[in-house]
Amino acid sequence: MTEINEAFFKKYYPRRSKDSYKNLNGKVFVVAGSKDMPGAAVLASRAAYAAGAGFVTVAGVSDIRPALINAVPEALILDIKSSGGYLGAEALAQIKEYLKNNPQDVILTGCGLSKGALITEELLKYAALPAVIDADSLNFISSRGASVLKDIPCILTPHVGEMNRLVGGIPFDAESAALKISELSGGVCLLKGPATQICFNGSKNINSSGNEGLAKAGSGDVLAGIIAAVWAKTLKAGGAANPRERGFLAASLGVYLHGACADYAAEKVSKESITASMLIETLPYVLKKLLD
Repeated sequence: MTEINEAFFKKYYPRRSKDSYKNLNGKVFVVAGSKDMPGAAVLASRAAYAAGAGFVTVAGVSDIRPALINAVPEALILDIKSSGGYLGAEALAQIKEYLKNNPQDVILTGCGLSKGALITEELLKYAALPAVIDADSLNFISSRGASVLKDIPCILTPHVGEMNRLVGGIPFDAESAALKISELSGGVCLLKGPATQICFNGSKNINSSGNEGLAKAGSGDVLAGIIAAVWAKTLKAGGAANPRERGFLAASLGVYLHGACADYAAEKVSKESITASMLIETLPYVLKKLLD
């Protein structure tokens, strides 16, 4: 077991080279949002940029386009046809066509998708990209079984409720369940909680940052965006040959950074008042503090 702390973060976080350009810092493809939850796509894509991604593309239904344009002007936005406010079969065809001609490094799916998460399995198998799987896409995978992900380098990011669904609703021990889901999926399982566990290939890391202020809606969307960005960066920094191992590292770095943002915010405001947007706003200052 390894504790993820400031020394770990400083040692492994991928720095931006002086002669780099946007594509060398990772391209993240975000599939997120619905008419009911446009903010999830906003939070995930903003967090990805703040964590250092060079290029972020958001595939979201047309209902959320105005929110994305206003909140994330840096993002490339695919105007996906809406099926009652959610992604559907027609949207999946549009996404496939885009990915065919526009290579990406990491895909993030699930944040705020609601019923649109029904496209998750087909999307991931077609894209064949390292994938951060969160929220509603996790719930869909629960209905199919984590083993359907065996061929896809993936990071699953469940909270306790989502883990309960992943293990079939039976009582579970956090450590053994995270290791089991990692084994079944062949990927990384990051079980969120007071001491977040990151498990892969029988190994486990424990995060040391963060506080109870993170227990609020939107916090997971920010974490997913951060992890996707860090994974894309590590892949570009020479790790493309070992995407699963790099995923283990990216999940560990991402969860520490996410928690460090909450700790920084708690120095300024009450933990009761910390919001997901506040985490993104503090992220550039936390990175500077950690990396300078």
